[in-house]
Amino acid sequence: MKDMPKRWAYKHGAYYYRPRDSERELFDDKSWYRLGRTYSEALRTFAGIQELQVSEKLISVIDRYKVEVLGKRSISTQNGYGVAIRRLRQGLGHNPVAAITPKVAYRYMDALAKAKGMSVANTDLKVLNQVMNAAVRWGIIERNPLKGAVKYFGKRDGLKKERDRYVEDWELAAWQSVATPQQRAFAAIVMLTGIRKGDCLGIMEAHITDETLTIHVSKNSRPVVFEMTKALRAAIEQARACKPAPSLYLLPNRFGRCQVSPSGKSQPFDDKWRQTMRQAIKETDLEEPFTRHDLRAKVGSDAEDERRAQELLDHSDPSITRQHYRRKKRTIRPVK
Repeated sequence: MKDMPKRWAYKHGAYYYRPRDSERELFDDKSWYRLGRTYSEALRTFAGIQELQVSEKLISVIDRYKVEVLGKRSISTQNGYGVAIRRLRQGLGHNPVAAITPKVAYRYMDALAKAKGMSVANTDLKVLNQVMNAAVRWGIIERNPLKGAVKYFGKRDGLKKERDRYVEDWELAAWQSVATPQQRAFAAIVMLTGIRKGDCLGIMEAHITDETLTIHVSKNSRPVVFEMTKALRAAIEQARACKPAPSLYLLPNRFGRCQVSPSGKSQPFDDKWRQTMRQAIKETDLEEPFTRHDLRAKVGSDAEDERRAQELLDHSDPSITRQHYRRKKRTIRPVK
């Protein structure tokens, strides 16, 4: 037919568009894209796709999210999400926000899972969903098309199962027999409170009174106040007794400074942990190492019930406690 727009064609009773290679993603990767049976329907379809082409690019939304949303999260979260953001900028940033469909997301996840693993792909989907939710809040798109439509990789897909290491009491005791005094004090405080490594290493003397210990949670900037019990007071005195230098911190490094750097890293502390763990495996009956995070999971597992575990671990969502921190195998009583 004459006077049709460039790269249009009419065949088999419908109008088609032949996308350029650079446009294929907007047209479902098709070399002939069906626009509609009537000319007016085809024009409306084409106009809608053209509008996508000039809409705001995902890369600009990612950058805004990084400043306005991620910048308010904890340092550890910023570090973890920052890697995913770099991948998303490179892999999907050139697309218009409105063109981020489930099909595009799945294609990205499949390629990433093949190159770096399913866990990495799941992390990127989590961050992408947050970016798309922010785009909705900022009025860039009407809704997040990925929400409820794009599923994370799971065990049925071959995803490596969640860490389920439960530290037995004798294993903790075996490691403590070779651990440094400061490590033993750290473990004692964590086992009584369930707090995160960075929050424990960040305790200052000003946070301690005769009645309470206040933990400033880095993850959500919310203080958590613990009652000062006899056992907790003993753990604190144990930490004070082994300070390597005068310090305002309860568990400082050898220079009296905080062991957590401004970037959220605690490399010397982590290196020393791995060193004593290797020593324990060599000199005691301990066969498998455990991490600082495994101690936190032990607190959640040893709690009398899920509600108490959630309280100790300061989780807003009970499903997080249940899925990741209740690792101890439960004995089920038969019907009779």
